[in-house]
Amino acid sequence: MTEDEIKDGFRHAMRRLATTIALITSGKGEQWSGMAATAVMSVCAEPPTLLTAINRSASIHPILMAEERFCVNLLADRHQELVGIFSGKKKGLERFETGGWIAHESGIPMLDDALASLVCRTTQRIEVGTHTLFVGEVEHIVNHDEITPLVWVDGTFASAAR
Repeated sequence: MTEDEIKDGFRHAMRRLATTIALITSGKGEQWSGMAATAVMSVCAEPPTLLTAINRSASIHPILMAEERFCVNLLADRHQELVGIFSGKKKGLERFETGGWIAHESGIPMLDDALASLVCRTTQRIEVGTHTLFVGEVEHIVNHDEITPLVWVDGTFASAAR
């Protein structure tokens, strides 16, 4: 296969990888920043660790590089509007005008009605291609009883509600 065929085939294959949409947030005060992401995964349970892949061109990237913490807010079906807002419909602090945002004791933003919010302390930053992998040890978790994840598959929303 040619390099272009592999790139195209990879993009096509990844559209079949269904995943819960998350809002990655960080920053303090007037420096709150966030973006919608599907590149989030559990690394291990001992210690509880996550990673997220962030394009270096994303507006949140310099904040994640400067801050010690980030939050992974897993979205529910009811959060569809937030995906567009955090994917570029709004910029900067305007993104936090919609939804119930609260400040964690560290100052970073948490979505108060997310399926789960996981505050992570960055332990590693790994450069891979156009992205930085931010590895974080989980320091604080808020789980909600409801399980109605907002899923992204084949370029559109899906539901995996039980």
